[in-house]
Amino acid sequence: MVVVTAWAVSTIGGMAPAAAQVQQVIYIIDKPTAGILNDGAYLLRARLGPESSFLASIRIGFRERFQIGTSFGMQRIFERGDPEFNNQVGFQVRLRLLDELEAPALAVGFDSQGLGEYHAADDLERYDRKSPGFYVVLSKNYALVAGELSAHGGVSWSTEREDDGDPNVFAGADWLLFEHLSFLLDVDAALNDDTDNPDFGRGGIYIDAGIRWFYGESLVMTLIFRDLSGNFGRSRSVGREFELALIDFF
Repeated sequence: MVVVTAWAVSTIGGMAPAAAQVQQVIYIIDKPTAGILNDGAYLLRARLGPESSFLASIRIGFRERFQIGTSFGMQRIFERGDPEFNNQVGFQVRLRLLDELEAPALAVGFDSQGLGEYHAADDLERYDRKSPGFYVVLSKNYALVAGELSAHGGVSWSTEREDDGDPNVFAGADWLLFEHLSFLLDVDAALNDDTDNPDFGRGGIYIDAGIRWFYGESLVMTLIFRDLSGNFGRSRSVGREFELALIDFF
């Protein structure tokens, strides 16, 4: 059965609905993979998080090798007063260079969408958690006794460099344990966010986890547990987010 995730699409053996004929993991929670949407497929997602934040995006696949997307976020939409819109619109592009055979799949891309608020004051020009920017990523799938595991890792160079311009490394895993349930893990080394500014990273790593439920042919719900490592400077508590996604074809 081919099952569609909120940020990703995974494959396992069996029958598949016609609307979900896609075969690579596209995203785990936030970090990119080497997966590509099929030609003519589009992925819509909407996420609600702490501080009444909202993030919406769309991604479209072309020719089994290339995909583009855009995203936009806002904060405090369910509070008194006016919502706060991010100063930046996010843009995404990805090109797969090598398919997965014996070796992992390889892709390069760009993603300007970070997490949380966008800070334009004091010449910071960055999100709470920086966007990946330019990246190179490898992806590999493994059949397990219990389910199927996809593993991903890469190097990124964010364009948010005012406070720290170092490259970064990231990794992720998606364990599809049951037909309609998978467990997610994202790890961000935050090498480009280890300064002494107490408002952002504390010099450690970010660890995020999630549980994803597939409902019907193309609808997916994900519960995300943000910053299990307590690295975010303004809060050591775990954030909770909910994501709803839809995949279909033009």
